[in-house]
Amino acid sequence: MRHGEAPAPERPTQPLTRPHIVAAGLRLLEREGAAGLSMRKLAGELGKAPAAVYRHVSDKRELMSLLFDEVSRRIVLPEVGDDPRAAVLEAAQSAHRVMEEHGWIAAGMLDGALLGATSMRLSEFILDALVRDGMSDAQAARLDVAIWQYLVGHLVAVRAAPYPPVPGGDEDYPTVRRVAPLVASMSDHERFTAGLVVLLDGAFAEPRAARDDTAGHGGTAGHGGTVAHDDAATREAPSVSPSLSPSGADAVE
Repeated sequence: MRHGEAPAPERPTQPLTRPHIVAAGLRLLEREGAAGLSMRKLAGELGKAPAAVYRHVSDKRELMSLLFDEVSRRIVLPEVGDDPRAAVLEAAQSAHRVMEEHGWIAAGMLDGALLGATSMRLSEFILDALVRDGMSDAQAARLDVAIWQYLVGHLVAVRAAPYPPVPGGDEDYPTVRRVAPLVASMSDHERFTAGLVVLLDGAFAEPRAARDDTAGHGGTAGHGGTVAHDDAATREAPSVSPSLSPSGADAVE
């Protein structure tokens, strides 16, 4: 600055917002992976002090959930129309493609870190499509859990151990050896879809339990006004479905 000149005005700093944090978090996550993501590194990516980031996001767990929600918005949920099975298949395939592109998602779901509104949106879509097709709540819940477990399990298994060669000599495991080239020739997404089709075909072939849409009843209404219970409704199954987790989304702190 020359003598007598007024100092240049300071450039205003851009206020920090959650969208800025999410965008920076995704850049850092895709570049360094989940292990390289920390609140301190995120602050450095943003050019801010860590305290400024903590005013918007409480911890890494909440950050991961926000990042998952952002990525999951790319999951396409089709119109259900008159073919709920095809709609559920398409939604699950879309979820698999999106999650396959971002390897950190499956590991985060296993430890319960990735619960959020978008994951609830996918389960809501699946459950609503199944119930509209005539499944009881219990039948729909079991299939929703199975889809999530298969989806996450497939992603984890593929990353941990791609389809291995068959060990031993030519006489060992003859059926496995004959079938192995067929499986090996499929892409990961094709294998996922093939298994998903088997899962959906079995579930949609189940007889539909009669339903009672009146709130407060312990079962579903059968003929003559009696209450017909779905026998499996009383059995509690383990769940990795975000919507059916015992603690739900409120468990994320």
